[in-house]
Amino acid sequence: MVTFGASVTALLIFVYTSIINDMEEDLKHSIEVQVADLSQQFATNGAAGVTTAIQTLLDKDQDKTLVLMLIDHDWHVLAGNLPLWPGGKTRMGTWITFPVGKNEGTGPTPKAIALNTTLPGGNILLVGRKMGYIEHVHELIVEVLYFCFGVMFVLAAVGGMLLSWMIYRRIETVNQAFRSVAAGALYTRVKVLGTGDEFDRLSMHLNRTLTRICELIDGVRDISYSVAHDLRTPLHRLRQRLESLLSPGTSKEQMSEQIRASLGEIDSLVATFNAILRIAQAEMGAGVEQFGLFNVSEATVDVIDLYRPVAEEKSQTLMTTIAEDIMLNGDRHLISQMIANVLDNAIKYTPKGGTIRISLSLADHRVHFEVADSGPGVPVDLQHKLTEKFFRLEQSRSSPGNGLGLSLVSAAVKLHKGELKFEDNIPGLKVSILLPEIK
Repeated sequence: MVTFGASVTALLIFVYTSIINDMEEDLKHSIEVQVADLSQQFATNGAAGVTTAIQTLLDKDQDKTLVLMLIDHDWHVLAGNLPLWPGGKTRMGTWITFPVGKNEGTGPTPKAIALNTTLPGGNILLVGRKMGYIEHVHELIVEVLYFCFGVMFVLAAVGGMLLSWMIYRRIETVNQAFRSVAAGALYTRVKVLGTGDEFDRLSMHLNRTLTRICELIDGVRDISYSVAHDLRTPLHRLRQRLESLLSPGTSKEQMSEQIRASLGEIDSLVATFNAILRIAQAEMGAGVEQFGLFNVSEATVDVIDLYRPVAEEKSQTLMTTIAEDIMLNGDRHLISQMIANVLDNAIKYTPKGGTIRISLSLADHRVHFEVADSGPGVPVDLQHKLTEKFFRLEQSRSSPGNGLGLSLVSAAVKLHKGELKFEDNIPGLKVSILLPEIK
């Protein structure tokens, strides 16, 4: 309200000053024109001619605003409507302001502004006008300003309170939503009015944040449930093996066998927890600061060479189409782990004698990686669940694994702002990864 009031006040003062100054300038200009005319008249007809001209001007002045005076070098009044010199300097081209008439009522004393000039022979000419009209306009403008100030402050107060109430109402809806969330109602959302203003945009951002928080909480809950469910069996087996070591009559060979099996179970559990930690780090964006430019073609070939003996043991054919010297900005270790997980799944679920096609190419400055196997495939309605942690198809539960491989792939792709797609290869599954434009 103060800012609005100050700006309007400055504007009104500027308007007032401009109007008064313009009126005074117009008045002075008309006086200067009359001084020039009377000076010319004096030069032509002398003092008598100016006296006649002054009387004529006074007779024609119906509004009685003219102030005229001609005096000689002895200060005798020769013509005009002033009884004596009003005071002030008599130097040529000097403006003087003086009162005229008497004060009536409570208003200010009427004033006049005049210009005096010295004529040949020591005569002094005074030409002016009463400023009653300007003073009237001044009073009128002041009254209007006072009225405007009153209206302005009322409007500013009402507008300020209304604006404050509107802002408070919108912010209070946010506060209410977050109070509900703090009380445990995690799925409460801030109401979006559809006005498209800043508060609506803020509400949408907050709602997306709350949704993301709920997704993370649900993910933690699901992981906790899945860990408890999937690790219960290996922990139970580990307990049974350790208990068997306490059984009387257990031979050294049996003890060694049980210890080796227990160590294998522990290694599997450690690998599971390491995978969970790696996925969590990728989902949180950890490692972005370690991104660097590397040759993804070489990394892909290294992973293929690592898994080629495994495929050969199952008489599988690896058909590769790898473009050379494709550079990518990212985490080399994580990208290699991503490629290894996809290839490991393809080899694991492709039957003996099957074929696996691996391709890496660059198109439109984007890296395309694809692995297509000839295994049993995944039903289309279940493909969206492949990246869920610990998700495994029923026919796959008997095979080694923890259901975290593709979850890590999905986290790595998201960290590199890429896209992951699953398609039916008929038969088999096709995994396509599109990494972002090279930077």
